[in-house]
Formats: sequence, structure tokens, C-alpha cells
Amino acid sequence: MVNRLPRGCVNVGGELASAMEECRRIFLSFFENWGYSPFLPSGLQLLESAWDKLPSQVRSRLVALTTPYGEPCCLRGDITLAAVAYLASHYAPEEQPLRICYCDRVYMKSAPPRTSIESFQIGAELLGWEGEGADAEMLSLLLRVLDALGLERTTIALGDSTFLQRALASAESAAAESLADALRKGSLPDYFAALEKGNIPDFYRTILSAIPRLRGDISVLSEAEKLWGRGAPLSALKTTAATLESQGYGNRISIDLSLARDPGYYSGPLFEVYSWESGRSLGGGGRYDRLLSSCGLKGQAMGFALDLEQAASLSSFPSRRSPTMAWAGGLSPEEALRRAADLSSDGTRIEMNWNGDRNASLQAAEKRGCRSWVDLASGTAFTLFPAGKGGAS
Repeated sequence: MVNRLPRGCVNVGGELASAMEECRRIFLSFFENWGYSPFLPSGLQLLESAWDKLPSQVRSRLVALTTPYGEPCCLRGDITLAAVAYLASHYAPEEQPLRICYCDRVYMKSAPPRTSIESFQIGAELLGWEGEGADAEMLSLLLRVLDALGLERTTIALGDSTFLQRALASAESAAAESLADALRKGSLPDYFAALEKGNIPDFYRTILSAIPRLRGDISVLSEAEKLWGRGAPLSALKTTAATLESQGYGNRISIDLSLARDPGYYSGPLFEVYSWESGRSLGGGGRYDRLLSSCGLKGQAMGFALDLEQAASLSSFPSRRSPTMAWAGGLSPEEALRRAADLSSDGTRIEMNWNGDRNASLQAAEKRGCRSWVDLASGTAFTLFPAGKGGAS
């Protein structure tokens, strides 16, 4: 059937598609103004190149296939990996760092009961830098672009993979993996059951016992330092959090030292972006120096990705982008299009209507949710209201 899509796939149109496009435009324009170049990754990735570099949670969800040339591949499941490969093949060390931004689809199997295999992502990467400042740059820009997208009611939860990984290193590998897996799933009963069974030195057992409650405002970092004592691996996170707080974002950030990601991929500050309205994560990111190292590159890396569909659905762009219907009103196509071009020259979004019946054109404008209707022949304009009534202007 022509209306049928493959299971897990989706077509997006209407107001949501308009809002997604507006978010995409604002996002890319914002990051380009900060020196981030647009990046268009390949839709396929070789399995032999991707498999050992991706987190295990991603590998199990890849959508595998074979190209017409017989090469085992997967649909693009991770844009960061494509960005790192691009850095390695196109830039010499002295040309780093590389700043990129993107908007594209990614493909991964969902955990039941969900069936989706594709989603839309917007994101940015800062690859191959050295020294301090880039973590704060990325998170500061993220908060600014969230505001530009009309997503001021969001919070960034900050964690640090180094803090958790050093604590877990005291446990045997099986126990450490069980603890990390329980944190990733958000299952505290499983976490404390694994902690009770594990053969862990008392010092680290105390820290691991406290990790699920090390969540809250920036003062949590001081509490964690007291638990750890001298040499607590939190300097990068403290610097980043303090910088964001000094910029006036103290009420938009929180600390969550229980954030857990794949230790072979991430290596430093981590974060998740949460919406106050939905309570759901819109995406996240963090430091992934180990991925650069696994690709034979030196330096540090930071990046993030957001779910574009979720972000757009929480924005107010659909209502702000409703068009004005421009009725040809018996004009020739040439003259109608000339007058419509004049009307749209100030940024007014228009939709042409060639119906010969004036009343039918007005009714069509109301049904399509247009904010106004214009008779191009006479110049008469009507503002349309929810009740279906209009007033001449």
C-alpha cells in the first residue's frame, strides 16, 4: 500500500515539520556564528570501523545491512564517530581543533515497547582541543541556543565519568559492570544489591554508597570532595559548573554524579538536558577523549546531540509561523506572483490560493489555520481569529 511505511519509520509534516525546520535553522545559524562549520555525514558506516569504537549500548541497537558492493555496514547510528573520522582524514594536527554542527537522522533500534528506528538530531562537536575552557564553551553555547529555541524551561544535569570510573575501579570487573549498568537503567535496588555482593574496599564502598544521592545544586561537589578527600577527580566539572554559574545559569544547572556512560567512550564531564514540561531528556553529551585516542588522534573532545522532534514540539514556532493566505483574486498568474513577492519581501510567510471563489478562499484560509487573508487584487486584508471571524484592515 502506498500509505504504508516500514515499521519504525516516520514521515513528519505540517506544523511539527515547520517547527523542526525553524529549530534547525536557528540552531545551525547560531553555532556557525561561533565558528562551527556545518557537517553532512554519510548515511552508512562500515561495521569494521564502527563496532569497536561505539559504546556497547549503541552496538546492540545498530541497524546492519550490506551495500551493493558487498560491504557489511550499518545505518548511521552515531554522528560523533563520523565527525571524528572526518577529522582524522581531513585535518593535520596543526589545523585542530575542529568545530562542527549538524542536523541529520540517526538510525537505531529502540528498546521495547517502542519500535522506532530513526530520529532527528541536532548537535555540535569540538574536536582536538587542548587545555581548559572548551567544556564551558560548549555548555554555555548549549544553554544560549536552548533559549534561542524558546526552551528556557530546561535544566542541564552535570556529572563526571572520571569520578564514577575511579570509584568503580576498586571493584572486580563483574561487580563494576553491574553497578554501572544499574545506574544507567536508574535501578537503585539492583545497584545496592550489586554493591552489597561486591568485594569492594571500605573507602570506595562508602563513596559508591553515596553516589546515588550526590544530586542537587553545585554544593554537591563540595560534599563529594569531602567524601573522597584529597585528589577528588572533580576539577574539570568544578571549573565548568563555576563558569556557568558566573554567567547567570546557576538556576539552569544541577549536579548528578550518578550519571553513567560507557567508560571506553566517555572521559570527563557528562550532561543530560531535561525539559521542565515533559520531565524527559532532550539529549545530552560529554567529553569523549578516549574515542579520539582509539582513532589515533591526540587531544580532547566535547559534544552533544538533542532530539530535534522533541525540542521542536516544546517550542512555540508552529503558532508563530502560521502563514498569510494570498488570494489571486482574478489576477493573471504573472501579476499575482509579483504582488505576492512584494508582500513576502518583509519576511511575511505567505501561501498562494488560486481558487476563483472569494468566499471559498476565505474558508480555506480559516481551515488551514492561516493568521490572515489578503486579496492581492484589491489589497484588502483580513485578520483571522480562532472563532472564524475576520476584521478588515
